[in-house]
Amino acid sequence: MKNYNVVSVFLGVIAVFFLGVVLLELRSVLLPFALALLLSIIFKPIVQHLRDRRVPTALALVVVLLAFFLVIFLVGWTLYTSTMTMAGELPGYEERIGRLFDGAERFIVERAASLNLDVAEIAWGDAVDVAALGSTLTSGVGSFLSFMGSMFLVLLFMMFILAGSGDLAFKVRRAFPAAHADRIARVVSNVDAQVRRYLVTKTLVSLGTGFLTWLVLVIVGVDFPLVWGFVAFVLNYIPNLGSLIAVLFPVVLSALQFESLGIALLVLGLLMACQTVMGNVVEPRMMGFTLNLSPLLILVSLIFWGWLWGAWGMVLAVPLTSAIKILFENLEPLRPLSMLMSQWTPESQED
Repeated sequence: MKNYNVVSVFLGVIAVFFLGVVLLELRSVLLPFALALLLSIIFKPIVQHLRDRRVPTALALVVVLLAFFLVIFLVGWTLYTSTMTMAGELPGYEERIGRLFDGAERFIVERAASLNLDVAEIAWGDAVDVAALGSTLTSGVGSFLSFMGSMFLVLLFMMFILAGSGDLAFKVRRAFPAAHADRIARVVSNVDAQVRRYLVTKTLVSLGTGFLTWLVLVIVGVDFPLVWGFVAFVLNYIPNLGSLIAVLFPVVLSALQFESLGIALLVLGLLMACQTVMGNVVEPRMMGFTLNLSPLLILVSLIFWGWLWGAWGMVLAVPLTSAIKILFENLEPLRPLSMLMSQWTPESQED
């Protein structure tokens, strides 16, 4: 028995390693497929609604896919023009950053002199290279546009997934005996409904967070509000860390733009309020249930998917992990794994 357990562990390690290699090597195909799968879950009710209205399946798919492509094209083009404008204006902040570091340098030198320390030789003004920051931003936009270029593959996957999504329950009943078919169909239906509710809720909350971020920055007068609104929308899929980054960048920019700590604190307070209300009040009420993912699991999933698929892997990490946890919750043999993926709290122990 002990030898059997050891062999099972080694086989599990080999299987995980092999899966990681496959995910890494097939990244160019599997990343669009994963995105198409999540999007098809979101858009499935729309296609089904059009079918119920006696709209042909092919026409329903064309309408949904064209609408989705149009939205993506408009968002991508608007974001591209805004980001390129931002990259062109970054050198204008170099003088402000220089003054900020000069003041910080004088303060540090004076404090060091009082302690008989010599730090005057350190080039504090070279701590931030604005030109390099602009180059990084431009390359990031290039990567984003390169990924947008693969949206054709995403749309192709979505078309085939949505085309066959309505026949799954029928296939289950034809493939399995009646005693098992109903139970399997019920599990599939529960998983499908819960994953869709999570994805739709998360997407709507992310849209709301991005809109509120844009609105706050427009009212205060911070530069490039559209860029930061889109950043807040995307990073909202990454719990905790994403919200922190989405707030940090506009706050730093507002401090540099207005050269006023008061306005930066105002932006910080307003954005934190938006994040708190949307994440802790609106999202739980809309979703109706909580996944209660372990923070350690979230961190590991971000590292794992980020290593495999880069920045987009980090964005998809939590939705993919959440979908897996929902699947485990609905399968009795895998339910213990779902419990291990959860965050332990005294309240959960009482339940």
